[in-house]
Amino acid sequence: MKLLFSVLFSEHMLKRLERITLVASIAGFLLHLALVALFNTGILGALDPSLFSNPISAIYTPFSIILIYEIYVLIYFLPRSFTTSLLKQFEIIALILIRRIFGDISKINFELATIQDKEVLQLFIDLLSVLILLTIILFYTRVNARLSQLKPTSSDEVFRQYKKQLAAALVVIIFIISAVHLTDYLYVVFAGDHLFAGMENDLNAIFYKDFFTVLILSDVLVLLLSYGLTKENFKLLRNTGFVISTVLIRISFSTQGLYNSVFIITGALFGLAILKIYYEFVRVDNAHYISQAPSE
Repeated sequence: MKLLFSVLFSEHMLKRLERITLVASIAGFLLHLALVALFNTGILGALDPSLFSNPISAIYTPFSIILIYEIYVLIYFLPRSFTTSLLKQFEIIALILIRRIFGDISKINFELATIQDKEVLQLFIDLLSVLILLTIILFYTRVNARLSQLKPTSSDEVFRQYKKQLAAALVVIIFIISAVHLTDYLYVVFAGDHLFAGMENDLNAIFYKDFFTVLILSDVLVLLLSYGLTKENFKLLRNTGFVISTVLIRISFSTQGLYNSVFIITGALFGLAILKIYYEFVRVDNAHYISQAPSE
């Protein structure tokens, strides 16, 4: 596992995947546009209309590729910082919402649409959700930056090694999940039916539902390890709060419409509140330590 981690999570691999993601996103976007053109000319009429009838839907492909890279970055930061890992979760959800907005737009016939239409209402809900979530991310980033100045990241090498092994195992599991969902998705596109039973039809839920389930389990494992290796009770409470935040986000993939956005925003707000409370605790604790320190 140690060798696997060093190969998968090196600085060189991170930059290399960033370049690959850029090229693959552009290529995927152009390919999707080509398929849209072929669908509208009737050459590939058997394709799913919801994905290939409108050129705007082509934005789904590059965003999906970028999301895969962001998931890698999330796992990359898992052994380094629990707080940064949660921040990456929020950024992934924001990208999913932005991708969904383009999907909402492609479903609306603006010549006939009214404000009461379900698709129009969903578009406004998603737009508002993105704005709120990005604001939460902004405040979370600020609090995290202040916290890092007060309390540098723990250098507990034993705990870090456990998290590195977990991250390496997580990549393997995510790769298997990705392969299964990609195979099923392509089968649906070209055959019109699911290859594997129990798969989702919603493009915004496939893969991510399973991914966040695995992420919750890995977060719980990290939490249990921290109970055995960390003596800071308030830090343990913080980590528990972060797991709850991830659970709320995972629940959002099992809901639709307004409830989906409510669970996403609630999960992000809960994570921000936990981090802010932890920051205030560390700030007060540091002030108390300084006041108790003997003067020279």
